[in-house]
Amino acid sequence: MKRSSLLSVTMAATLGFGGLLAGGGQANATTLSELQNQQSEIQNKKSDVNNSIGEKNSEISEIATQQGQLEAEMKKIENTIADTNNKIQEKQKQIEDTKAEIERLKAEIEVLKDKIEKRNELLKERARNIQTNGGSVNYIDVLLGAESFGDFIDRVSAVTTLVNADKQIIEEQKRDKEQLEASQAEVEKKLASLEGMLKELESLKADLKVQQAKKAEIMKQLADEKKHLEAEKMSLEEEAEVLNAQNAALQKAIQNEKNRIAEAERKAREEAARRAREAAASKKPSGGGSHSSSHSVSSGPTYSAPPVSSGMFMRPAMGYISSGFGGRSLGNHFGIDIAAKGTVPVVAAADGVVSSSYTSSSYGNVVFVVHHINGQMYTTVYAHLRSRSVSAGQSVSKGQLLGYMGNTGQSYGQHLHFELHVGGWNAAKSNAVDPRKYINF
Repeated sequence: MKRSSLLSVTMAATLGFGGLLAGGGQANATTLSELQNQQSEIQNKKSDVNNSIGEKNSEISEIATQQGQLEAEMKKIENTIADTNNKIQEKQKQIEDTKAEIERLKAEIEVLKDKIEKRNELLKERARNIQTNGGSVNYIDVLLGAESFGDFIDRVSAVTTLVNADKQIIEEQKRDKEQLEASQAEVEKKLASLEGMLKELESLKADLKVQQAKKAEIMKQLADEKKHLEAEKMSLEEEAEVLNAQNAALQKAIQNEKNRIAEAERKAREEAARRAREAAASKKPSGGGSHSSSHSVSSGPTYSAPPVSSGMFMRPAMGYISSGFGGRSLGNHFGIDIAAKGTVPVVAAADGVVSSSYTSSSYGNVVFVVHHINGQMYTTVYAHLRSRSVSAGQSVSKGQLLGYMGNTGQSYGQHLHFELHVGGWNAAKSNAVDPRKYINF
């Protein structure tokens, strides 16, 4: 009877231990499975980000090729500008030479005009003499009026001289008139050529302005491409760094959970053994002793740190809300800003693991903390800190000091930029939620 009773008590204690493992083990397995699932999600995101980085590298290579082409085009434009300047100088020299030639032709025209005018006066004088002598001279009558053969010869010579003189004057007059007309035509041609060269010069100058504008546009395009490329590269690298840190934090949380499960199993075995011993000693069902536990959070320094509150999260710093969550004039705001003057401690909003603690070009001094609450992963971000008191991989408790409020990074005035993400942090901040839905400020 005693043996049977002892066996019954031992079996009851064993079954009780099995129940502890069954109930607690199932919960522990669920938590561990959730952590592993979250780690798998992070790793998938890391893979996606790495693929995106690969795509960006291809785009960077393509942009580098385009930049090379643009630089070559700029060189061509510069060469064209230099050639155009040379042509402008040549045209200006031609214009000066043409103007000098025009002045020379004008002087020759004036000389011709004077010669023609004098011959005209001579011809007019002859005409007046003919009129005075009774009309036109009949050279046949002059020849027939000769009194002797000698006189006839003299008259023939005289008539020939007069005729030749008139003929020479008329031919010179004709030739000079033709030269005058040719000179005038040449001047007009030179003037037309000058006008054409002036138009060509104006066209070249206009083309030069277009080329200079194109050069300026290419320079602006190169600068914009470089700025855009640097921003995208920085964003991808920062996201990859944060994902790596989150993965490391999850790995540590998984190990902590495994350690906790192992410790719980050890304690359950010890408790079952203790109950078995007590049952064997008293031969009575064991009475459960009271068990109490308390969670103490260090309040840290004695200056103005926010008091630890109940609930999932507590406020991370004292101060007033200077900017809320959502749209604003500077763009969408994925967190809230808490502002205050002086030395203001910033504390962890909940228990967790520091996934990142570094200096960002935009966030300034920033701390990322990963939390696992009721099977859900959360990430909190504490940005623009004056200084940081924790490092990546460190476990922190709710209310533990992370650093002090500051004005680093892209910040205007001392404040804490606080973000809360349901899940992991990503560059698009698609998991960001309004912290005021979770924390009473």
